[in-house]
Amino acid sequence: MEHMIEAESALESTPWALHERLFLDRLGARLEREDFSEYSARRCASGKQVFNHTRVYQGEKLDRVMVSRYSLRLGRWGLVIFAYPRLDYDLPAFLLHVGGQPPERTLLTLDLAPCSSTLDLESFARVAREHRAALELPDERLPLLESVTSPHLLHCTFKPLDPERFLAAFDAVVETWCRYIDQAVPDPDTKSKQARSDRVLELKRVIFENDPAFPVFTQSFGKSMSETLAEAAFGGTPGLATSDFQDVPPPAVGSWANKKLGLIWSAEAQKRVGEAPVIIRPMIRRLIEKEAAKDKLDRITVEFVKHCEQKYWTRGGEA
Repeated sequence: MEHMIEAESALESTPWALHERLFLDRLGARLEREDFSEYSARRCASGKQVFNHTRVYQGEKLDRVMVSRYSLRLGRWGLVIFAYPRLDYDLPAFLLHVGGQPPERTLLTLDLAPCSSTLDLESFARVAREHRAALELPDERLPLLESVTSPHLLHCTFKPLDPERFLAAFDAVVETWCRYIDQAVPDPDTKSKQARSDRVLELKRVIFENDPAFPVFTQSFGKSMSETLAEAAFGGTPGLATSDFQDVPPPAVGSWANKKLGLIWSAEAQKRVGEAPVIIRPMIRRLIEKEAAKDKLDRITVEFVKHCEQKYWTRGGEA
């Protein structure tokens, strides 16, 4: 009981609790705050805790808004918000995944992902340019996700992120998204609606297929809870059903391989990369495999992953 109270207290004091409250407050009546589904899971073993707390909301123009806070180890808390529009409206999806060990080693992905090819994202582009410069974020795409994210995506990988500047950027993106919601009107065109459906489904599938973390959640919480969390993130209309998860399973820990480069991953190495936010993992994997190829390796070990962390994602050589 004492551990549960401590975990709940820590949950409310995480760096991202303020961002969750701001997001919900900004949406206001656009979201049905009193109508939600809630899931929580916690596993304590050998002094370590794995924790997840998720709520799923809806709104008049929003099909599914998942807000999820998690911890994979002490001091490493993350916040995930995946919000998808109803297909009658031409709106971008809201994507946030922020975690790591802030503020020195923060992982971030923040985007308004277009759900149609005709959506004008210029207002988001202006906001992204301003805050990318203020936060000193890289101006580049994430290759494995560029087909489903916008060109204006904000991201960093284990980099310093000023808390006040990030809060301002987050607030500006949420406010911009709210304006898209307010301006959206129903679009009765059947072909346009089907195109948006295909695009949203592809967005969910790309994120899911590049996420090796579900074996970790399955190991910690059991298969049924893992599938529940997957449905919370990728269900809705359109959604990936449980059968989709079975048909397109995430890679088992230790199953990664790059035949082109002649590389295989150890289970421990893959599991360590699996601790990074879902949207960032493909980029981390590609970078590590590129480094391994340079060193003419044929097997990636957890020691090599730590070596890459030292080289790219730590300050002053700290682990």
